[in-house]
Amino acid sequence: MKKAAGALAGVRVLDFTGVVAGPFGTRLMADLGAEVVKVEPPSGDLLRGAPPRIGAGKASPYFGQINCGKKSISVDLKNPQAIDLILKLVAETDVVIQNFRPGVMRGFGLGYEDLVKHRPDIIYASVSGYGQHGPSSGLAAYAPIIHAASGYDLAVLSYQDNQDKPLNGANATADYLAASLAMGAITAALLKKEKTGAGEEIDISMMEVMQNILAYEIHEQQFEAVRQRPNYGPVRTNDGYLIVNPISPKNFSDLANAVGHPEWLEQFPLNTADRLKNWALLMQALEKWTLKRSAVECEAIIRAGGCPCSRYREVWESMQDEQAESRQGVVEIKDGAESYRIPTTPLRLMNSEAAPKPFVSQLGADNLNVLQSWLGLSVAQVKELEQSGLLFEAKK
Repeated sequence: MKKAAGALAGVRVLDFTGVVAGPFGTRLMADLGAEVVKVEPPSGDLLRGAPPRIGAGKASPYFGQINCGKKSISVDLKNPQAIDLILKLVAETDVVIQNFRPGVMRGFGLGYEDLVKHRPDIIYASVSGYGQHGPSSGLAAYAPIIHAASGYDLAVLSYQDNQDKPLNGANATADYLAASLAMGAITAALLKKEKTGAGEEIDISMMEVMQNILAYEIHEQQFEAVRQRPNYGPVRTNDGYLIVNPISPKNFSDLANAVGHPEWLEQFPLNTADRLKNWALLMQALEKWTLKRSAVECEAIIRAGGCPCSRYREVWESMQDEQAESRQGVVEIKDGAESYRIPTTPLRLMNSEAAPKPFVSQLGADNLNVLQSWLGLSVAQVKELEQSGLLFEAKK
């Protein structure tokens, strides 16, 4: 059965975001059919230069995965004439999203209060480290800074054995979560606009996003309690690691019976005040069993018994298993002359189109297309803007 057009088909988005906290959200909107125009400075999004590099070193697949399906125009926002051009585009769009430090867009004359004069029903979303107001709002922030400032890193540390300082890392959890929640807030605002005709201003704080995922730790520190949450950590096998979560009584029974040790149910009861002590003893006993077997064999036996478990895998391996294949979980996109594989969209709408679009626009490649289709400018007019230094396009 042919699917209907994407749920956001017909929605226009001007995307002033860079790196991840913002671009991932607009990538998801493009997956759902929105026309997303990425507005980039002459130097391009910082992520365009991120490794690894392909195509004679000219393209970043990291950038491509997070920005596929978007059009790109490159404008020097420091040029007053460029602001006039942007305001004309604003009058033709539904959504503006930006993740500059608070005050930067307002300094360009592109704050929410400026744009509503040109599009009264505009939906204007801002993503920042600490929010658009308050004493910390002007501070620079990337995901690792927010992970530290929010308490996330120390919460993770509290579950580590023999570790006396926060773990090293380079993940962008706060970025991806903030971008995803910005996308959710924007779609809610689009529904509101459909019902009432009114636009909306959205303020997403990465700090608040991270605080919201620390529910257990927040209440553990507010109310006196002995920690009853076990460490869900790796168990060694003879060639790798396994994680097992016998959380419910049935899970525990399934595990003990699967590995041939039903006596564990009596030896290490998990429904008593000694739960954490017994959990640790259970994991020690389990590891004696797993060390005699491969991770694949352990996983197969325990899963067959019904207890949740998984061996630790590399990311690339997870993208090539039978589950990914059965759900068409990997798609191919093309960035210039090179193609590569990325995970498909996590947004599965079964009756309408939802998929990463298989192209990555080069910097400024859509200047002509966007300005013609949105504003009706001629080829000559667009060329004149490029020659004046207002518009830019990457050299091919």
